Amino acid sequence: HQLAQEAEKLARDQRQLKSAHTQLKSQSEHLKQLATNDPLTGVFNRQGFAAELRTALEHLARFHRPLNLMLIDMDNFKQINDRLGHLAGDQALKLVVGVARQHLDSEHLFGRFGGDEFMIACADESLESSAVLAEAIRAGVVKAATEHDPPLTGLSLSIGIAQANQDAGYRTETLFHRADTALYAAKHGGRNRVVLSDDSLPPPPVLEAATRHLA
Repeated sequence: HQLAQEAEKLARDQRQLKSAHTQLKSQSEHLKQLATNDPLTGVFNRQGFAAELRTALEHLARFHRPLNLMLIDMDNFKQINDRLGHLAGDQALKLVVGVARQHLDSEHLFGRFGGDEFMIACADESLESSAVLAEAIRAGVVKAATEHDPPLTGLSLSIGIAQANQDAGYRTETLFHRADTALYAAKHGGRNRVVLSDDSLPPPPVLEAATRHLA
């Protein structure tokens, strides 16, 4: 009888330990998500995206495979905030994420750079296919913004794309700078467009570029 009681107590203790372990694991995963994900949109934050991007670049560099980085800026976001309020601004951010996710798959990295800017990394894809993807997202956001209640008038996307490859190298900083230069060209070329990185594009102003980095 005493052995049976001790066995029952041991089994009960083991169940409690298992429950505590499961709870700690869940809390750890939740804390990790808070550290790496944007709380409003659920996508990677800047630090989480940068870590995943570095891992992807290191892997692809070993096999001389390409990676395309999109930098996305929401056009007229400040005007939407000023005209309709910050709640509408939050809805605009979520709209962009929702449209983008309709076109992305599980292999794409998706993150929020901060404010009204997002980032998408497409591993082992041609530059042309990423340009088609970016254009689909851009057009989808324009359509969804006009159908939103209330309409998010003026919301569109400017997108710059650069590729890391064997010729251009796989340094995160270089890739980001080239994509940022293409984004700057898209914004200052009329907005609501996709621009591919090109050595002939003028770089962003020195002061602006100096304040922008991925990690």
